[in-house]
Amino acid sequence: MDPNLELYRSILHLPPWEIRERMAHLPESEYDRVWSIIEREKDVQELEEAIAGRDLVQLALTNPSEIIENTQLKYTLLGRTIHYADEARMVTRITDDVAGNGDILISKMANFDRHASPFGLDAWKLVYCDVCCFDGDSAVLQNIYEARLREEELRTPAERARELVRCDKLKQARINAKWMIPAIERDLAEEQAPTYLIQEESPQAESKDKEIIERLLAQQSYKQVLQRLWKQVSPAPLSWVQNIIDTQQKWGFVYYVSREVIEKHGHYWKSFWGRINNTGPPNRVSYATIHCQGSDNWRSLRMLAIENWPLFQPDETLAEDDDLRKHFKEYIQNNRSQTKDGKKKKKRKRKNKDGNDDVLSPGILRNTFIVVPDEMISGSRNREERDLIDPCWVWAYDADWDSSEEETVVDREKYQGRVKVAKWSLEAWFYTARWEGVNLKDMWLKAQQHPEKFWICYTKRLEEWDHEPYI
Repeated sequence: MDPNLELYRSILHLPPWEIRERMAHLPESEYDRVWSIIEREKDVQELEEAIAGRDLVQLALTNPSEIIENTQLKYTLLGRTIHYADEARMVTRITDDVAGNGDILISKMANFDRHASPFGLDAWKLVYCDVCCFDGDSAVLQNIYEARLREEELRTPAERARELVRCDKLKQARINAKWMIPAIERDLAEEQAPTYLIQEESPQAESKDKEIIERLLAQQSYKQVLQRLWKQVSPAPLSWVQNIIDTQQKWGFVYYVSREVIEKHGHYWKSFWGRINNTGPPNRVSYATIHCQGSDNWRSLRMLAIENWPLFQPDETLAEDDDLRKHFKEYIQNNRSQTKDGKKKKKRKRKNKDGNDDVLSPGILRNTFIVVPDEMISGSRNREERDLIDPCWVWAYDADWDSSEEETVVDREKYQGRVKVAKWSLEAWFYTARWEGVNLKDMWLKAQQHPEKFWICYTKRLEEWDHEPYI
């Protein structure tokens, strides 16, 4: 008999505030104990009602959306517990507190290419097994892992059902786990595991602070080992990414703003552009979603990305496009980076004797330049902080376009040596395409198929080293 539990059950029909008042005589720990029991009973009842006697495997194979939309059904099919606290304790124990719950574990493992975490072998196996809940040690988990491997190889109904309801993040995390588990088993024998992964008290430790420092150092050392293994087992970076990593050269485009932007906004356009740059991109569009084979490579790519804004005074006697093309050709022929920021830096420090600090980085493309239109600047003026940018495109010009070429017309739109490009694609697949020499006219033809007539390219789902067609 549990009188406190029975009391709680007898007042469940009351409002929460009154329940709390009636139970106020209990110590906090006792109230939490009783509350957790009641919540678990509720979860179990809700799950039974949701299942309604049905076979979840068959349900997933015939109507996966019903399971995907119900977290309890999905977790049950995958083998995860519906009790958050149970899963959190299990994950915290197995990861040695690197992740505090199943969702964090999955997210960190899915993003391992960009942010490596020091996960031990059991943590990788747990994710491969869909963070299934189990009681026991590594041997128990190993049995579950081997069973899941066999099911995947045989394509059993249960495995096909699980695959239908897994979210992309879990799928990516499992892919990463499948790469890493054999490498860790091969290269890291149990006796080589860092001491922080072994859950034992150290009575001889001089102080708690020392223990924490040693633990963090062990984690950092182990993380470096995992990063080395990651470079061995994951796909190699794309050619242009590897080139930037090897040369450590700044990369990007030369940028201009249209005359209309200057006329309407003066120098205030820069603040609007800054807000645009601080807006998060859509999924699978920016370079942040491109596989780089390690967080150090990804950081290099991010830190070396630049926008080169040359000092430029429009020549009103020329048409705007002609003026921009003329200036860009002279700028790249001169091969000197002459920007306002560069001018300020010269005032603060002496110029190198050989003048190499002014050389336009080879990573700045010579076949393309970017022009920011007023549509984008004006469209961002009244945008709320979390709103998507609309319109979100800029003009990309082919520096080598010859206006005497045969006209190309689609839906009464004539190709004029430029194409609208989604802003977030610039420092991603658009840069890649132009670095590889993909013809801008062909990219323009693809853009005409888009409802808003701009070019955009997405990273492939679960294949971050590849992309949708450029043309």
